[in-house]
Amino acid sequence: MLRFLFGSGWWVLWYLAFYAVLLVFVILWLFVFGQEVKPAGATPNLASPASVMVFMIAFGLAAVTLANGLLFARVLSWPWYAAVLVPLVLTALVLGVGLPLNQRLAVEQSVPAFRANLVYTAVTVAANLVMMWLGRTRPRGSVALFG
Repeated sequence: MLRFLFGSGWWVLWYLAFYAVLLVFVILWLFVFGQEVKPAGATPNLASPASVMVFMIAFGLAAVTLANGLLFARVLSWPWYAAVLVPLVLTALVLGVGLPLNQRLAVEQSVPAFRANLVYTAVTVAANLVMMWLGRTRPRGSVALFG
């Protein structure tokens, strides 16, 4: 389990960089905007210019998804042009789901919006950990998806 979460050898540096990005761009902003959550029925504050910082959650997760997706694409048994589409599609999916959720958190400031962001973050981090693990432990071209 420790190798899955932190890697081994030089990969530990990659995992530490991954967790540093998560800490600065995801966890910090979830904490900040989690403090602004209003009880049910309370009127939310007007979104301030600083509310755009909530989008750092989606952008931070998209950046690590792109990087880890490229590591994962290396081990796919597909042609290079098809394998490169995987990280691009995953990054677009992370942004496509995350940006509306982040906007909802900034505008509504509700518990359901906060919980949705937490679930989105947890699923994205888990997917990234799996991609890092496969990219680190499998030889080039050894993972066959859909076949």
